[in-house]
Amino acid sequence: MIATIARATAAVPYGDLGVFGDALGTFVGSLLRIRRAHVASSMARAGVVNAEETARGMYASLGRSFVEVLWMTGGHRDLSQLVRIDPRALAELRGGAVLAASHTGNWEIASCFVATRAPMLVVTKHLSAGWIDRYWQSSRARYGVTITAAVGAYDRARAHVREGGSVAMMIDQVPNKKAHGLEVEFLGAPAWVDRAPATVAARANVPLVVPAARRLEDGTQEVMVLDVISPPKRASRDWIDEATIRATRVLDRFVRENPTEWLWMHRRWKSLS
Repeated sequence: MIATIARATAAVPYGDLGVFGDALGTFVGSLLRIRRAHVASSMARAGVVNAEETARGMYASLGRSFVEVLWMTGGHRDLSQLVRIDPRALAELRGGAVLAASHTGNWEIASCFVATRAPMLVVTKHLSAGWIDRYWQSSRARYGVTITAAVGAYDRARAHVREGGSVAMMIDQVPNKKAHGLEVEFLGAPAWVDRAPATVAARANVPLVVPAARRLEDGTQEVMVLDVISPPKRASRDWIDEATIRATRVLDRFVRENPTEWLWMHRRWKSLS
């Protein structure tokens, strides 16, 4: 079913996808109002001006991203036409680094683009619907993205970066266990941040790179490197904590400057037992 929908979407010119994405975003955010109160209250707490209007913009961006992903997976695309990135920033992302990734812009197109330049291992949870998960993982694989679950990811990630690949690990999700996290102020409230990206960077002695993406007016994605944090030769637990805090703060600044470009629907500030 999803493959059929993706093939149909792939027949639509990329420049026309925004109409469908905006309609989908309006349906989800303004009619179904899925997590709308959470989004608006989180934005207001963070000091976002015109939180209700900005929330509509976030849902529109999310709708566009979903339609764009269907378009991308419906056929093999030249993503270089859809992504803008400074060559120096691409050099930081394309291999031998841990990427403290986040749900900014169309993160799927951005990650697949980077993976076409160097193999990328993404540490993430598999989707609960197995048939959708299998379709999506096979689609990502066509662009050079390999997925691994959290269990056993540490050794695999460290080996991958030592071989010159990049490893993307989300920094804007609540970690599975409190022992794995660090509580850091994020967008106006304490949030648990996973130490894993900084830990892998420290143990593999490679840079921790903080990327972000945002949608431009023409619908393309601009990918930026917000920070590069290089570990000392013998990085301590203190360095891991400091790098985790620093990465979270630069992401906080980016989201405040581009509030429609981050997935506020996350239960980002839930407590851990």
